[in-house]
Amino acid sequence: MTRPGKPVRSTAAHTAAHKATHTARLSTETSPYYQVWVLTNLTAKPFAAQFGARFHLNLTEWRVLLTVADRHGVSAQELSDYTGLDKMSVSRVVRKLEEQGRMARDGSESDRRKLHLSLTEAGWAVYEQIAIAAAAREAQIYASLTPAELLTLRKLLGKLSARAREPAPPPA
Repeated sequence: MTRPGKPVRSTAAHTAAHKATHTARLSTETSPYYQVWVLTNLTAKPFAAQFGARFHLNLTEWRVLLTVADRHGVSAQELSDYTGLDKMSVSRVVRKLEEQGRMARDGSESDRRKLHLSLTEAGWAVYEQIAIAAAAREAQIYASLTPAELLTLRKLLGKLSARAREPAPPPA
């Protein structure tokens, strides 16, 4: 018996016993969910080397910057809902981007509690430099698809994202 947090040393017999009694429920080769995750990681892989240190941004911060550029005036709550990031992560990222002078929060005329996010000139300058490379990377990856396949992919991803935004069913 092992204690929680204590590493287990595996032996050949131990590994063979587990293979005989346990099987993976998800295949890393056939699970579309897993493959989308891998594709996301591979697509984003050059980001840290090309831009992370240069602009003092991590990948999540870049993605928030990208989303605010595309959805000017979005609130932090709307940003959280749209991206699937939790509220605390959005709050931390927005605060950091504000401290860097790249993002601003403007009050809502209709609801004083609501703040709208926008990029500052400094934010747009960083966005422009990274977006050029991001668009080129996207084009490089999508070049293996026909226009019809790309259209189908966009439709399918839209349907899956809409479904993923629905509340998860209770555990069985």
